[in-house]
Amino acid sequence: MKTALKILTVDDNPSITGCMPFIFAPPLYEVSSANDGDDALAKLDGNPNGYDVIIVDQKMPHLSGVELVQGIRERGITGKIVVLSAHLSPQVREAYQQMGVLMVMDKPFNVEELRSVVNELAA
Repeated sequence: MKTALKILTVDDNPSITGCMPFIFAPPLYEVSSANDGDDALAKLDGNPNGYDVIIVDQKMPHLSGVELVQGIRERGITGKIVVLSAHLSPQVREAYQQMGVLMVMDKPFNVEELRSVVNELAA
């Protein structure tokens, strides 16, 4: 049997983190969530290679998505990252691109498109 794809979702909006286990349902996926960047970094510090894909929001308290991705990269974590956020400036998009983020998607998002992007990145 194929191993479940491990996903970490990071968003301060409970409706987003709450819907992810339904979008990425077992047994194909295993979803963990963090409600801000500090929580995400704590989870990653405890298990640096524990996630195949990390889905990150840009606008969160304490750390922005860009700051979170910087922290992830500084830790040497090379996992695939999807940014899922509304209203990103060209400068923020460029910052993500420079850090190796391969996919930036706008909110509101299409569920099938998000699932397809995550599957492609993890392949």
